[in-house]
Parts: sequence; structure tokens; C-alpha cells
Amino acid sequence: MKFNTKNNLDRVICKTEYQEENNWIFCDWEGYANVDAIKNWGLEFADLVKKAKCPYLLNDDSKSTGPWTQAMDWIESVLIPKVIESGLKYYAHVVSSNTFSEMSAKELNMNIGGHLEMATFKNIEDAKEWLKSKQS
Repeated sequence: MKFNTKNNLDRVICKTEYQEENNWIFCDWEGYANVDAIKNWGLEFADLVKKAKCPYLLNDDSKSTGPWTQAMDWIESVLIPKVIESGLKYYAHVVSSNTFSEMSAKELNMNIGGHLEMATFKNIEDAKEWLKSKQS
């Protein structure tokens, strides 16, 4: 199960896939994500969580550019409750070296505390190890 999300310039900005061998959903972001693209991705992502019955997300934001704070209200008020309802419990987030993207991730982490266990990482290997530790 997988899907691609495009931005307003018709460029693929996120490849999302349920990886059965790891029992997690992997999202690979690249470039700039506009608000509509984030919303489209989010709704499709929530459906994938439900279909795969997968509580683990590995979100690699290391190649994204720019902040996604413009979508923060929607993420917090619509997407987070929807994915929690769909069964998501653990969210490993690999941050971009872009300061604005990292700030967005930290803001989200502060605002969802208690509802979903989220941790941020500087590299994908640490994020994978954290998710694996949650699976045992």
C-alpha cells in the first residue's frame, strides 16, 4: 500500500508507503509542501493507517524545504485526531536541516504531547531504532 503526494507545481513531494516488513508507514518528504498538498496527504495518510492497522509512522522530513507552520492549525485540529482515531500511536520524525522545518516539528511535538508519542531525530537510523524499541 502506497501513494505519492504532489504540490501545487505538480511535483511529487512525499512518497508514502506501508512497509510490511518493518510494520511501519514510511513517509519520504522532499521539497516544499504547500497547505493543500499537506491536507491531501494527511487525509490519504489517515486512511492508510486505518487500512494497514499500523500504529507506527517513520516520517523523513530531512529533504524538505521551508516551514509547514501554515498548516499547523489543520494538522493539530483535524489530522492528529483523525490519525489517532485510525490507530496511530508512535511518530518518529526525522527533521530537516532547514531551521524553519525543524521549528515546525518541535512546535507540533509540543502541541500533541499526551495524545501521540512523537520523537524527533537528526537521522533516520536513530528514528528507526526508536520505532523498533516501541514495537518490542
